[in-house]
This record gives sequence, C-alpha cells and structure tokens, in this order.
Amino acid sequence: MEKLESIVKVSGKGQIVIPKEVRDALGIKSGGKLAVIVRDDEIILRKIERLDLLEMSSRISSVVEKENIDVDKLVMEAVEWARKQR
Repeated sequence: MEKLESIVKVSGKGQIVIPKEVRDALGIKSGGKLAVIVRDDEIILRKIERLDLLEMSSRISSVVEKENIDVDKLVMEAVEWARKQR
C-alpha cells in the first residue's frame, strides 16, 4: 500500500532529509543503508539490513537484459570518467 508521508526538498548537493517519523517507523538509524532503485520516473528507497549479493546480482542482470546495456562499454566509460577526476 502506498501512502504519501511528506514532501521533501532536494538540496543543492542532491541531498534529501527523510522525515523523522518515517525513519522511526522503519527503524532507519544513522549510518543505516538504503538501496536506491530507479523505476521509470520513480526513485524508490528501500531499507536494507545487509547486502545480499545474489539479489543485487539478479536485479542488475535483469536491468542489463531488459535495457540491452553493454556492460563492457559502461565499465570503460566509468574508468575514463574516474581517470578524468584525478
């Protein structure tokens, strides 16, 4: 069930504040981890207790196949971008 909890503002650094009531309700503590999932025009934040590599791998593979992404090209672009940041 979806429920609008509140509206938040994005800072100049791209940061948002998750309202205290939401953090408390979901048990999100300082230093907690959230998965950021993009689906169409939605950004979904999902609380994660631990990194499940099998699940992450499955999701990544699904997106790669669905979107016909060239992973080798993507990795090369990331390496080039990282080199330019030095």
